[in-house]
Amino acid sequence: MKSPPEHLLFEEESSIDSEWLKDFAARAARSADTPEARRAIRNLYLAGFVGEAAGPGQSRIEIGGAGTRDIGVWRKAGAAANAPFVRRPELGEEWFYWSSTETIPPKKARWRVVLVGESVARGFLYDPDFNPAMALEAMLKAQLGERGIDVIDLAKSNQTQRELKSMIGQCLALRPDVIVAFAGNNWRPQLGERDIPFVENLLRTDGVPGMKAYLDVRREEAARHLVRQASSVLGPRNVKLIWVVPEFNLQDWTDPVSCAPLLGGGDNRVWRDLAQSARQALQARDFALAETLATRMMELDGGTTSVSPRILVECHRAKGDAVATRRFLEMCRDAEGWNPGFSYSPRISTALQDILREAAAIPGQAVVDLPRILEEQQGGGLPGRQMFLDYCHLSATATNAAMTAVGSKVLALLTGREVSPQKLAAGAISPPAKIEGKVSFFAAVHNAHFYQGAEVVRYWCARALELWPECERIMTRYIDIQTRRTPFLACKSAFELAEIDRRERLQYLLRGRVQRLDPMLANVIADCLAGARPAFRKWLADLQIAEHSVKSGAKELTDFCYASAIPTPSERGWTSKSFLNNYGSRAVFASAFDECSKFPFVGEAGQPVKLKLCCRVPGLAEPDATLKIEVNGRLVAQVSVQKAWSAHEALVPGDCVLDGVNEIAVTWPPQTESYQDALRQTSDLLLEGQLQYFRYVFGEIHSLVVFDPARPSQH
Repeated sequence: MKSPPEHLLFEEESSIDSEWLKDFAARAARSADTPEARRAIRNLYLAGFVGEAAGPGQSRIEIGGAGTRDIGVWRKAGAAANAPFVRRPELGEEWFYWSSTETIPPKKARWRVVLVGESVARGFLYDPDFNPAMALEAMLKAQLGERGIDVIDLAKSNQTQRELKSMIGQCLALRPDVIVAFAGNNWRPQLGERDIPFVENLLRTDGVPGMKAYLDVRREEAARHLVRQASSVLGPRNVKLIWVVPEFNLQDWTDPVSCAPLLGGGDNRVWRDLAQSARQALQARDFALAETLATRMMELDGGTTSVSPRILVECHRAKGDAVATRRFLEMCRDAEGWNPGFSYSPRISTALQDILREAAAIPGQAVVDLPRILEEQQGGGLPGRQMFLDYCHLSATATNAAMTAVGSKVLALLTGREVSPQKLAAGAISPPAKIEGKVSFFAAVHNAHFYQGAEVVRYWCARALELWPECERIMTRYIDIQTRRTPFLACKSAFELAEIDRRERLQYLLRGRVQRLDPMLANVIADCLAGARPAFRKWLADLQIAEHSVKSGAKELTDFCYASAIPTPSERGWTSKSFLNNYGSRAVFASAFDECSKFPFVGEAGQPVKLKLCCRVPGLAEPDATLKIEVNGRLVAQVSVQKAWSAHEALVPGDCVLDGVNEIAVTWPPQTESYQDALRQTSDLLLEGQLQYFRYVFGEIHSLVVFDPARPSQH
């Protein structure tokens, strides 16, 4: 008898037009048309470094069976066919991304469901107290009995599309009858070497909109490959597959304001002028004019920024057009997913949602359309904080709504019985108030650290205290840790929080150990605790001054502690050190993507401070230009900057400084380099293997230091 294959191999076909390579090939030929270049290419070829270009690639999917050794972080305990899988203790931090289940036993129930997917499927912020697998199993056992069915939780936070594909094959070793795949938020485009000739040429001719169009095609092709390959793997083995289509927080989530990335020709300057006029039209409530201007902006930017659709959202919201409002909010969400080196937050796109919906036509597959389910739950309204903790992670209410629909599909596939989601809801479990309170505080921190507004953060903090009043102990200790400059492991509050963690499972707060000045979150907590702890605000202000004012030494404001404290999503002037999930945060200097960059510092009223700025303007065509420095809206210096690095000092008078957090605004000179030159340079560097910002860089800051002018020796 022929043994079943241990792996399946799939060709990753592509519909990308090879005609796009012609200009790239012509430029490569011209650049190689010298004796020295030809000799260098010949030597590389002889050395084996130059050969045929890689094809579209292949997918190799393991087919789980009796010989499977590992499934995620679990390893088979012995050679027996029915041996359990046990967590591997040596994996350390990797454990955080998976279920806390120690052992996956051999199949004993009549039916088995395996849940795979990303952090939404993991139950991010609720897990391990509550998650989708727990909710689904409770509902199904209410219908089929304890021994009728079990649910195995193989969801992993931060899971990539390739990892999901592998897991769908591997988990067959557990003998599932149904696999539930809840994923799509992490399917971001990545630039591989085989993409560079296409992308480089499109950048030169069409700017970033051309690159986005290419990456969109690649991402959609990868999703279609996944759906087809999953069918090829599971269909012959009579394993059913349910896709859960993810949704996004359209109502509450706002991405930081950004300029358009590099466009072709002189379109960036035109776009900026249109944006300014559109904002003025909105302020004047001239929605017809704002709509006309924003539509023109979208034609220029090709959907690469959320600025233009956000203006159209306001226009259609003012008209009461709910359908158009939703459509443009979806465009806002989709606009920020193109950048291969930077991500504001994980998210699904409309195109990927539609591809997953198409799986319903494949025999043996079914689809749970979460966007439609949540729309019904909201009475036709937009999904917001009742359904989401942040951008895509679900509340317990939304988790149960999703799992009732999944459970209904599972029962139909396994038993042929139609059991409505409403009937399944009778067996739903919900987290107790204490867990909801704890998760609400986690949500407040998460939203604050993703630059959401104070109103959203205040909602989650207030909810945390309402549902779990003891949360104030967690809040105050957490802000104490964040505000102090004492290393995390040497901070008393960190030890106290760790002691509480043994009982309350506060892993989210204790991970990372990267301290940041958290002025907005700290102020919101102070507001929420004003009744219970009226002295907290004074204590916080004193602590901020003691730890961060120049009296305790000079402060480098480009450090993550300070650069991460940009006030709100509506503020402009983001720099590359402001986000941990930006590859530029590892650079030795900050790059400004707008003409104004803002940095906070802690001061004392009436006490002057001195600034020392080391910067350059890389796109400057003239010998020098003027840069303005303002503190709390007041001009304190105008300095001459060059294309090369130069250092400047400025005195901030005491009457300009406030107690607590102050704001420095650096306004860069108007750009003089052409956007075509910037595109050309970006394309050249991409060919050299350097992943770029794909944005115009207005200026770069190597160092921005504040210090006490009376104690210059400390600087």
